[in-house]
Amino acid sequence: MAIIPPVIVVMENACRSAAKSLIRDFGELEKLQISKKDKNDFVSSADLRASKTISYHLEKDRPDFLQIDEESYQPNDLEKLDQEKPIFIFDPLDGTKNFIHGVGYFAIAIGLVHKKEIIAGATYNPITNEFFWSHKGSGAWLNNQRLRVSQRHKLEGSMFASGVQIKHPDILDKNINQISKLLRKTSVRIMGSAAIDLAHVASGKFDGAWFTRLNLWDIAAGISLVKEAGGICVNEKGKEFNPFSDECLIASSAAINNEFFENL
Repeated sequence: MAIIPPVIVVMENACRSAAKSLIRDFGELEKLQISKKDKNDFVSSADLRASKTISYHLEKDRPDFLQIDEESYQPNDLEKLDQEKPIFIFDPLDGTKNFIHGVGYFAIAIGLVHKKEIIAGATYNPITNEFFWSHKGSGAWLNNQRLRVSQRHKLEGSMFASGVQIKHPDILDKNINQISKLLRKTSVRIMGSAAIDLAHVASGKFDGAWFTRLNLWDIAAGISLVKEAGGICVNEKGKEFNPFSDECLIASSAAINNEFFENL
């Protein structure tokens, strides 16, 4: 059984507290389908409620830490990364489109950054009650089960995850072409939540995943999980991924990284 670092307990408490309203709102979606209510407004309200709950609990338990929240983000928030204090960077609802459509593949994701290093992460799927967590030097865990990345070393029989950035038309064709190329040799899934996809790379369910131009709150927790589970994160040049400057994240085990990278 893992010895859970105190900050992970704080992050888990924030996740589970915020999950209560998300589960309630998720249950209201069936009624929403036949109402005149705007679904986007509804989900924005769900995001905001969860965001406030997470922020409240993190502030209460770690008042000396800073926060960067997707819902309240301003460009000058990035200046916090240059300070000495640790920073919680979180997304209260990763997988919004799934949430809107009643698909239970979404998560709360919280990363912890200190001196521009991601040192911990928490990803919680309220529907499956899966709490993934990692902390530098403590490994990656699903509840009390230790996680390890897959050790498959060939594309054949492997499975990867990705996403298509419709909101970024300048890279859309590249994303689609990469997926098409890899699909000719192996399996690719587009699940709709990078946070859970990366957690599943850490657990060995996916052999790898790649994403372009996501925000730090989408991937911070997942990067920590993958690395602490024995995986690696590189950029499109094959160098170690820098979450503060690189656009393309490629996460996998070391066993399959070369073949995975070469076929993107």
